[in-house]
Amino acid sequence: MSRPVPALMRTARRCLSPRLTRVRAQGLVLLAVFAAPAVVHAQSAAETAYDRVAKAWAAHRSLEAQFDQRISNPLIGRTASSHGTFLQQKPGRVSITFTDPVGDRIVGDGKSLWVYLPSSAPGQVMKLPANADGAIVADLLGQLLDAPKRTFAISGGDAATVDGRSTRRVQLLPRVDGSVPFLKATLWLDDKEPRPIRVQVTDGQGVERTITLTTWSPDIELPANAFVFTPPKGVKVITKLPGA
Repeated sequence: MSRPVPALMRTARRCLSPRLTRVRAQGLVLLAVFAAPAVVHAQSAAETAYDRVAKAWAAHRSLEAQFDQRISNPLIGRTASSHGTFLQQKPGRVSITFTDPVGDRIVGDGKSLWVYLPSSAPGQVMKLPANADGAIVADLLGQLLDAPKRTFAISGGDAATVDGRSTRRVQLLPRVDGSVPFLKATLWLDDKEPRPIRVQVTDGQGVERTITLTTWSPDIELPANAFVFTPPKGVKVITKLPGA
């Protein structure tokens, strides 16, 4: 009479085992979901915000934007402010026309970078190669948004309000020292439109450049002469950076 018991037990185990396996599997899935660390969400928010803006930037062929700029130099303890209009026509052409200080211009025509700053260096204009270090000033957005994500370690993603607009604050740190001409960058990316609201970079000397884009008009027709610079009469053309 005792012999059927093991057989009954084996039958019961065969019937129960699949069900128990499913229960264990479901429990592991629930544990994986609820045990996911919060930091993963923060990193995902930063990368999602960056990818959204970078994708839109890649699709734009032209841009007109008004900007406010502030440069803080801890070496001399001074902060300078300026305002102007930024134009870009891809590939490789940019124009910055300052309204304050009036008369200053930076133009990249695809072959050369012209830097004309009579407010601080009267009587001269620098004509540099298009890929000169000074190009970061002319094409800062491209430096930050054209580069693939493997160039930067992306972090942050916390909410921040800039001039009444909801943004995500994202920090970019170069993965390789010297791969870009700054130590770190911070982007404030609009929650509604796929565009940056504010950009800040810090160089190796601790000089901090903050640019707030007060308007943003992509893919518009730009004047044909917007990226042409003709040195004013009597102005000396310099082809090397001072100290080079």
